[in-house]
Amino acid sequence: MASENCSPKTPPTGCLDVTIQESIILPNYNVQSSFNKFTVCGINQYVTRTDVISYDWSGSGVGIISFVGSEPEQTPGSFVNEDVKYIRITNFPISDKFASIYIIKENSESVVFKLDPGKSLVLSNDVFDASSTADYVDETYADKQYFNDFTFMTEIKAKAGDSDATYTGSIQIEYVVASS
Repeated sequence: MASENCSPKTPPTGCLDVTIQESIILPNYNVQSSFNKFTVCGINQYVTRTDVISYDWSGSGVGIISFVGSEPEQTPGSFVNEDVKYIRITNFPISDKFASIYIIKENSESVVFKLDPGKSLVLSNDVFDASSTADYVDETYADKQYFNDFTFMTEIKAKAGDSDATYTGSIQIEYVVASS
């Protein structure tokens, strides 16, 4: 058979190439630019999805990505925490309002990012630290001893706008998750 001599069509694991580039022309016509390109290898799962997100929470919110602690716990659409290598969430430029991106750990700790239209949030994994005591963290002082490991997040939720109840539309986002 001819196929015995053919090389595999796909590598054993995938490698995700990511390019981030910024460029600006300043008022004095000086051009400033920066460029960062990196490759994330060992990718076995790659999911990209476009979703319309409403301003209105339904029940516990609009969950877009969920995480579990191990492979046996995995459900459709979830990712194993320690296997996550790349996450990108983009609020499409056609959106007329910012996206509130809620990163939640077991519904007890969370952080919210405001993502304006046309902007993206990129995470290299799902591990970071969050302040556990607001009294000891302000714009002049932060001590690592007052931070808890946010290891690992359990879910990412999205909402169009915020809770001021003045916006009643929807936005369009895209999210990408790559994991081993």
